[in-house]
Amino acid sequence: RVLYQTATASKELDGVAIVSAIIGAPDPKQAAAHLKELISHPPPFAASASPQILSTRDILDRVPAIVKSLGEAKPLCHNMTNLVVQNFAANVALAIGASPIMSNNGDEAADLAALNGALVINMGTTTADIRANHLKALSAYNIAGGPVLLDPVGCGATQARREGVRALMAGGYFDVIKGNEGEIKTIAGPALVKGQQTQQRGVDSGTSTLSGTEKATLVRALAAREHNVVLMTGSTDYLSDGARTVAIRNGHAILGAVTGTGCTLGTTIAAFVAVHREDKLLAALTGILMYEIAAERAAERDDVRGPGTFVPAFLDELFAIRGEAARGADAWVKGAKVEVLEL
Repeated sequence: RVLYQTATASKELDGVAIVSAIIGAPDPKQAAAHLKELISHPPPFAASASPQILSTRDILDRVPAIVKSLGEAKPLCHNMTNLVVQNFAANVALAIGASPIMSNNGDEAADLAALNGALVINMGTTTADIRANHLKALSAYNIAGGPVLLDPVGCGATQARREGVRALMAGGYFDVIKGNEGEIKTIAGPALVKGQQTQQRGVDSGTSTLSGTEKATLVRALAAREHNVVLMTGSTDYLSDGARTVAIRNGHAILGAVTGTGCTLGTTIAAFVAVHREDKLLAALTGILMYEIAAERAAERDDVRGPGTFVPAFLDELFAIRGEAARGADAWVKGAKVEVLEL
């Protein structure tokens, strides 16, 4: 993972210095052979190909087929999520065609990682014990090459959460990091965010201090640093894999009035990355568009009068888009407001 995440287009590390992992091992020869094997091969989660150049037309042409493929594959979506949204997240996963399991038990993660699905690690109701289980599951999915999404809920709100997210980032590789502006700035740290760090107010992002261009630039820089996909959510979402960056202007304000809509977006994205690993940015974008267009359609229904009536309508619209994609009907994606950014 160190070799993979430190490489650039022009330079890789010449090597790594390893001492105690060999000398302190019960069988130094076996430890050395294992480390040599790891170094000689790319990690299971590494991107298998260079990212394709995307245009808005390419995106709109390819997204419906990815939605259809998720409904056909029914990938496992393993949610280690907060206690507030487990039921909602499971229902969203079922509506889009995934197979959810809600388990915070790290001891069963290796078995689940072998089922070719994806993992969501959500910090919403984190504790030291929960984090230990998160780290155990993260390791299991990294070994299996299964995609992992980090939702660092409220990671800038308290010292305990800041320390917790640092431990998670140090403990393994995340294919996707999804957060609001405050959360992404906390993860990026002072190396990428100049000035005083954001103090989140609970799980809220806090007052925005960045322009649209600055948000896009930060997301791209963080994705390039981590060698993954980063999403900053907001009234405009910014998504990047370090090479390609897009802005998405879909969604509806009522999403902000319902607990767990950000968390369940993470569930949705993880399920799509599970079935479209060859282009994780496009997979994440597909999940965002399906989710936010379904929200727009639900909010416009005559039977929706507020948050209470929105939730069942939203689940219905997710299910409806899944059905439309299965039939080859792609009119729904014409509502996508996506811009490929040149930075």
